[in-house]
Amino acid sequence: MYNRDTKTGWVTRYNQSGQLTQAIQNNNTGRGLYRLPSYITENNNGDVVVSDYESGAVVVTERGGRHRFSYTGHPSGSSLWPCGICTDALSHILVCDYTTNTVQMINKDGQFLSHLLTESKEMPGPRSLSYDVNTHRFWVGSWWDNMVCVYRYITRQDALTDEHRPRPDGDTRYTTHPHNKTHQLKEDEHRPRTDEDAMSSSTPAV
Repeated sequence: MYNRDTKTGWVTRYNQSGQLTQAIQNNNTGRGLYRLPSYITENNNGDVVVSDYESGAVVVTERGGRHRFSYTGHPSGSSLWPCGICTDALSHILVCDYTTNTVQMINKDGQFLSHLLTESKEMPGPRSLSYDVNTHRFWVGSWWDNMVCVYRYITRQDALTDEHRPRPDGDTRYTTHPHNKTHQLKEDEHRPRTDEDAMSSSTPAV
């Protein structure tokens, strides 16, 4: 939630009956955690993960509301304007960056791991994200061309064994195959299982 008059933001939690059960607004010193909270998700460990566009940070709190960390961008020092955000089966945090038109992956403790996507003709301006825990497909919506692309970078086996290790050097490694419908994000230590379903191709968003 955001108050335009005071320019402050906060996160609220409600039960199934619509009753307010929690409000997260300040850190342990009383300072506001959010300026303009834009997107929100909950990680597998219960952390509340918020992309705050105005403060240029991904703000992560424990389920109880204690501030854990704020991720403010790539270790190179480039600024972050976070938009769409989600988490995957391995508790990685994935966030769209408006500044660089990339999708960045950080671990559950805020350490940068890699760029999953960089700006391309196929996916210009990634802005919205979703991860399907059942199929391990990764959905990316584009701001510019009304398109949704679907990728996979984790297999079912990866999710079961926690053996997927993103490259720490920030390189984007993915290929698109012009004669089939699969968009496969490629990692050095990731080899898709042959029995996995092929992914959907890019389709117009509705």
